[in-house]
Amino acid sequence: PVGLRGSLLTLHGLLLLALLLFALLSRAMVYTVPEGMFGTPDGQLIRLSDYDPAELGPYPSCHPHFGEHQRTLENGTLAWVKNSEAPAEGPYPAGHPQNPEWLEKSHQDAVRSNAKNRFRWAGLQPNLHLLSLATLCVLLGAKHAVWLFTEPPGSREAAPMLQKEDAYWMPIMGSCVLFGLFVVLKYLGTDWIKMAITGVVVLMCVFCSGTNADHFVALVRSKVSAPLFTIKLLDLSPTAAELGGMCVGGALAVIFMLSKNWLVNNVFGASFAAVGIKMIGISNFVTGAVMLSGLFVYDVFWVFFSKPLFGSNVMVSVAKGIEAPIKLMFPRSFGGCGAMQHSMLGLGDIVVPGIFLAFLAKWDAVRIGERKAESFVYLNACMVAYVLSLITTIFVMLFFNAAQPALLYIVPYVLAASVGVACARGEFRELWGFSIPDETVEAPAGADPPAKKDD
Repeated sequence: PVGLRGSLLTLHGLLLLALLLFALLSRAMVYTVPEGMFGTPDGQLIRLSDYDPAELGPYPSCHPHFGEHQRTLENGTLAWVKNSEAPAEGPYPAGHPQNPEWLEKSHQDAVRSNAKNRFRWAGLQPNLHLLSLATLCVLLGAKHAVWLFTEPPGSREAAPMLQKEDAYWMPIMGSCVLFGLFVVLKYLGTDWIKMAITGVVVLMCVFCSGTNADHFVALVRSKVSAPLFTIKLLDLSPTAAELGGMCVGGALAVIFMLSKNWLVNNVFGASFAAVGIKMIGISNFVTGAVMLSGLFVYDVFWVFFSKPLFGSNVMVSVAKGIEAPIKLMFPRSFGGCGAMQHSMLGLGDIVVPGIFLAFLAKWDAVRIGERKAESFVYLNACMVAYVLSLITTIFVMLFFNAAQPALLYIVPYVLAASVGVACARGEFRELWGFSIPDETVEAPAGADPPAKKDD
């Protein structure tokens, strides 16, 4: 499609700008808490020795008794006990994270704070950060998927294509992985296990950095780079740009493993999400609808219904328990110890709708190639729906002060937008019948690309 290359270069620049801009803005939140002191929510500094768990909640990370609470023993004396050793059925005294009086108080305080800051910069910044990064990742990934899709068959990299059977299995496999991680973190959550999980995810991100670097150089040059060498055993044929990107990714990986820096986390997360959207395709509209519907149920179940069954919100527990780039992080405040606190958005809430939107973008490219459309009609409409769904998610989350399954809102918005545009244009039958072959299984020799790129 005309102007696709320029649009992609602009989106790469905007994504980099968004990452740097919000990193600079977050510096304005920084404040230093003197050693031995704690900053209360109302802005006062108190000594850690004066910390009142009944008023301020569980002991913070800078307190000597972090992760502990006081309990009255049978002989009437007070003793410090680890929170993890409290009876599962309670009671939970002051200082324990499950203390009912504290939970109610903290909920009411959060609701008041959200209402107070709803239209102030302190409340808007993390939400604008979330909207900008998520939107740019999806749009960039979807459009770059079109760029790869419209390359000549002999030069483009064959990507895995999800079929309807794969879509049926996605929520089941996702549930097994999620619950498996939850069990490991809850019962075997030693530091070295957490480090191993983080290491595996970070290593994947290093490879994604190489892939993105290779794609970006090919985009700038309008030419696919030749591989430097081939490792048949690993089925690898890296280019110079890919190796360079992996070297940069390796350096960032060291920084992340040592510091768990949120900005490096977001760089890796955005890179991982972009590769997922670009390199994983769906064969047809039905497959996309099945995938979205299945993961809609998956997201709702693990966020809303897992706590009564397993004693914890499994989705939130895994997201917080694994310090790895499996989510994007958005600074919102600094805690009483001076540590930055974040809002989060899981990469699945970017990649899953992004894969579906990439399919619609390819359909747009085909219609443009057939002179039946002049722009990315479906992609643009669904991007608006995606942004509205994120705004709805944020609003509901702040109103109820509770984690929300973003796919609960994303899936209806995106499916309704795609079907609505197809019906309005009288193209629903054609969209329903449009199919993309799996080139990893069959790549017809001499086949013309579905749409031509034109600068």
